[in-house]
Amino acid sequence: MACLLSNSLILHIPKTGSDWVRAACYESVEGPISEVGDWHCDLNNAKRILLEKKQEIPFIITFVRNPLDWYRSAWLYWRETERFPRLEEEPQVESDDFEQFVRNCLAIEPRGYLSELYERFTGTVPGEVSLIGKQENLVDELSRALKLAGETFNENVLRSVKSLNIGGQKKGAIFPGYSYALATEVIQHENRIFKRYGYSL
Repeated sequence: MACLLSNSLILHIPKTGSDWVRAACYESVEGPISEVGDWHCDLNNAKRILLEKKQEIPFIITFVRNPLDWYRSAWLYWRETERFPRLEEEPQVESDDFEQFVRNCLAIEPRGYLSELYERFTGTVPGEVSLIGKQENLVDELSRALKLAGETFNENVLRSVKSLNIGGQKKGAIFPGYSYALATEVIQHENRIFKRYGYSL
């Protein structure tokens, strides 16, 4: 679900720190917070829900993550919880083998499995989302986003919220690493992400 604050709406892309963002907002932000939509409510669904309620579209925030790290995190999450961040009707990609898991993802979406997922939350037109931060600097990025949105929050409390859902800590799942060939293939398939969000190749 998306988080609706006084002046902003935070969309949660799976495996980009959304649990921590939600916890940090509930602990540090003053004013009401409500949940919008189901599961990881994307941009179009959030806008539709707000418009149906005759609410203005606020300052919209979301966060992305380097694709190489995202695939690692998503696979570890599935190994530890037996849940993969996809909708039930979407093709099954899960595999005990990390390389096969990644190749399954790439095979069902030639334009980039993650690129397509991100665009459901970030849109395709510049300005559809007010701020797209990076999970790699999540604490600073959330603080900056809340300030730009005009939210009232306690920055010291926000910065004290502990990390959540760190892969490999629940059942000891071990990430086998990328082969050079697989990493190259991910970079090629997810090239839109590297270019649009400024990740180095």
